[in-house]
Amino acid sequence: MLKRHVFILFLLAINITHLHAQDIPPPNPSLAISIISGYSVMFLFDDIDKYKTGILNSGQSTFIRVGSVADWQLQFKADQTIFYGENDPTNQMELNNVGLVVVSTGTNFDDGSNIINYAKTTPLALEAEEITVLTKGAETNKGYGIDNAFTLNWEMGTRRGNMNNQSMLEQMLKSDTYVINIVLTLSIIQ
Repeated sequence: MLKRHVFILFLLAINITHLHAQDIPPPNPSLAISIISGYSVMFLFDDIDKYKTGILNSGQSTFIRVGSVADWQLQFKADQTIFYGENDPTNQMELNNVGLVVVSTGTNFDDGSNIINYAKTTPLALEAEEITVLTKGAETNKGYGIDNAFTLNWEMGTRRGNMNNQSMLEQMLKSDTYVINIVLTLSIIQ
């Protein structure tokens, strides 16, 4: 009998600002992150191949825009140290089964000139501590709207990058629904 696992990720956005002056007219904030779509991401493991190879992003995406009058960095983390089952909290799964790859769709380049993208080619694994995903490059990463637009592509169980090196099948996870909040933190670089 095939068991189904459902994993749901919820995104929270947090702005941390230390600017006291503003060089653009109100009501524009000095530092803002907008989640355009993809607040909730779900992975459904319903066939054996998914348990063996994981789910490489197939629609599990979050679209964001960053607006800032100063240079900034974006970090992400889970709001708890492990996934707990909703039906049975004794069912647990490691955070590093989830990975993130970021695709820049804005006019600020993520080639190191405007932005350094640490999750450009291989995923960064989810952790309970903040992980820097995007930061200022050699030039400025200031800008709004189309300057700093990104697609956050989520994957699970693929064992790529620094993700968990065991398949979901090898981990012998209990059948359950696992839910976690992911916190995106945008802050100014001093």
